[in-house]
Amino acid sequence: MQSLLERLITKQDIADIAASENLILDDEDRIAILESMESIDVQACPGSGKTTLIATKLILLAKKWRFEHRGICVLSHTNVAKDEIIERLKNSKTIEAQRLLSYPHFIGTIQEFMGKYIAFPLIRSDGTKVKLVDTDNCVNLIYANLRQSTRTYIDNKSQYSNALYDFNLSLDGTSVSINVPTFPNGSTSQSYNDLKAVRERMIAEGYYFYRDIYIFAEKALIENEELRVTLCNRFPCAFFDEMQDTQKYQDELLLQIFPLDEPEWIVQRFGDPDQAIFHGIGGEEANSSFNGKSVADMDYVVNKSHRFTDEIALKIRGVSFNQVLLETELSDNSKEERKQFHADGSNFEHTLIIYRDETRGDVIPKFSDIVSRQFSEMHKRSDKFCIKVVGAVGNEIDPEREELKIGHYWVDYDKTKAKNNFKEDSFIEAVYYCRKSSSDDWAANYKLLTKCILTLLRSANKKDTEGKYFTGTSMREYLKDKDGWDSYRKLIHMLLSDDCRVDQEFWNDSIQVLVKIFEFDASSSEADEYLAFHEVQEPAGAEHVENNADEYSLNSLPESKIRHRDGFLVEVSTIHAVKGETHDATLVLETKNHCFDLETMIPYLTGDLPNHDHPNVGLRENPHHSASFRANQKFMRQFYVAMSRPKHLLCLAVHSDRITQEQRASMEVAGWQMRDLVLDSS
Repeated sequence: MQSLLERLITKQDIADIAASENLILDDEDRIAILESMESIDVQACPGSGKTTLIATKLILLAKKWRFEHRGICVLSHTNVAKDEIIERLKNSKTIEAQRLLSYPHFIGTIQEFMGKYIAFPLIRSDGTKVKLVDTDNCVNLIYANLRQSTRTYIDNKSQYSNALYDFNLSLDGTSVSINVPTFPNGSTSQSYNDLKAVRERMIAEGYYFYRDIYIFAEKALIENEELRVTLCNRFPCAFFDEMQDTQKYQDELLLQIFPLDEPEWIVQRFGDPDQAIFHGIGGEEANSSFNGKSVADMDYVVNKSHRFTDEIALKIRGVSFNQVLLETELSDNSKEERKQFHADGSNFEHTLIIYRDETRGDVIPKFSDIVSRQFSEMHKRSDKFCIKVVGAVGNEIDPEREELKIGHYWVDYDKTKAKNNFKEDSFIEAVYYCRKSSSDDWAANYKLLTKCILTLLRSANKKDTEGKYFTGTSMREYLKDKDGWDSYRKLIHMLLSDDCRVDQEFWNDSIQVLVKIFEFDASSSEADEYLAFHEVQEPAGAEHVENNADEYSLNSLPESKIRHRDGFLVEVSTIHAVKGETHDATLVLETKNHCFDLETMIPYLTGDLPNHDHPNVGLRENPHHSASFRANQKFMRQFYVAMSRPKHLLCLAVHSDRITQEQRASMEVAGWQMRDLVLDSS
């Protein structure tokens, strides 16, 4: 196979695709990556155009692919990345690119691939259906099917949504066993037996956690040694995107299927270990086959970014764990064009905001003021103008502990009220939330209310025609069969519409319509409480923090957004939530997780740290790292992600007690402007 693909792509092909797709492909690294027809690992820096590079290579291959039943496999970690690649192919001017969207090719997430080609065939081989693969829904269904005494047991252990997420499967040889949460050594208790029986019944009915699919995929590979060869023959060429976010268990299965050291198969992996901030998510280990590589270990390193100028690139370099020498790829003309976004046509002033405890509430208003003064009026009015404030630690403040979190800077910040994390206590709270949302995303609000109604139906013990709890799909089918689909859609639209005021009369009428549509009894105490009418108050915020918003003409909005008097929005978020985004301006807040993160990073930013103190120096010679090393590694990757988001303006916030005069001077030499809120307020 290798001989058939060897030298398949030529420099002339690359020149032609650059012209037809209006791309600039003139640097040696990108050309070499596009030409390469062997297994390679590529580290691509933020803003390097990694997705464009992958899509371009796929288009080049599509033009020359001559195998009728053998395809190219493209795997990503998330649906967002998958959709971006698909969108690039759909919008390509090259007609052949469309071929990659159907058989024999596959573009999808690792999860989808493991299910479709490995796990699902094994599961279905004994007659079991696969009805749903969704951890959140499975957790809700498990809880709904437990005895009341078991629910009480789980609730007393922890919030059920936390405890039941540990309801994992494990593989002993080829036997799949269930690990019952809170019972690591098994038990003969009623709660244990109830939990296990419910999970077994759900699996038999076709309901699976996401993680389950990998257990069954591993089982299939063990039981069928020819399966790996069959898959490699089907997909002789594979591309993996977002490798830095791939967990260890995913990576190990991928390496079994697509080995890197067999020349007849081509496996090309793309990612950025410097942005591997999802280590330990869900208690899982991150991969080491890619993230454990240094720059020297990589086959190619793309260190040129078209997102930001050299001024920002030089400031980010110090927190590159792999010590990548970031550079800008912007031409001189592009740099000049960017000046039009500045209020007076000059360069943006990247700023270090220094505060004390009493001025901490002024940090975000001051940043908003800096943004207002530096950006042009035209750009501030643009719908695409994106300003964000980010911090590493954003969970709820515990007043009994010494902490520093995002909420200490802005009283109205509430991570739980973000669209992706919102959890209602009642149906009316969700309706209020959707109406007051600063987003006009009707589809997202519709999805949220539908999820709430599924919760309601479970609490009312209303089941579908097969005697099972509703899913989104089965609910839609049920309503269409009952001629209730149009009425349901009209009800949701009415609940979301601002034309109807949510008062007692409106709410009672709406609930009567809802009960009639589904023909269920809402008299159960749980359902009745969930549907009750009450006024919803905005969260009061943390009393020990004060924001001088009026002084800066800022207004808090839902979803942790702030509106400036100039009309633009400032969104407050966690670093993890903005990974992959591009902003016009970003403020990175100092937070504390055991220790103050920015204080730890300042020596890397100033360049005062001796080379031998860099945590990546001697990494492989000394695998037993100290706690200090692990903290530095974590903080560096978080700050690298956060600081590499903006195109134009980068700001940091640090307490005056955690930066020395010498460090201030070093950062000024490095091009940072100082804004001391202590001096500003005097």
